[in-house]
Amino acid sequence: MKAFKIFFFLFLLSSAKGFSQYNNGGYGYGQKNYGVNRDIGRIYRDPQKATPEEIEKNRVERIDKFMAKLKADLSLDELQFIAIRNEVLSNSKNIDIVLKKETSEEEKSKEVKAMMEKSEATINSYLNKEQKEKYKVFVEELTSGKKDKKKKKDSEASQDKPVGE
Repeated sequence: MKAFKIFFFLFLLSSAKGFSQYNNGGYGYGQKNYGVNRDIGRIYRDPQKATPEEIEKNRVERIDKFMAKLKADLSLDELQFIAIRNEVLSNSKNIDIVLKKETSEEEKSKEVKAMMEKSEATINSYLNKEQKEKYKVFVEELTSGKKDKKKKKDSEASQDKPVGE
């Protein structure tokens, strides 16, 4: 009789454990998930795509930050500021259009490079000699900062890899 009680008690414990796994660990109360958390799929299923208004708003914010720094560094007057801002804004829109085209990456790269050179020439036409020198330094700092960030990411990635890869 004692062996029967022990056997019965162990049977109850093992079935309760299996039942709790079957019902998602007690979470969900009656949902038959069979031990699989299906909530994760619901979270990531439909990411929200940015609307054109949001894209334009983000572009304008980014350009405003860039122009505020440029105005402070180059001591731009209001006319220069407006002209350069319009050039940068239109160039940004044109680059987005080129990047969305169904062409090869090489062609896109060439078009973007040509647009950037044209835009830089236009911006330089609005600047005086002293501002042109400051602008050249400003652009070099921007490009070197991006290269430094990229090098830093690359070096961190290579440090994370195990030896032999």
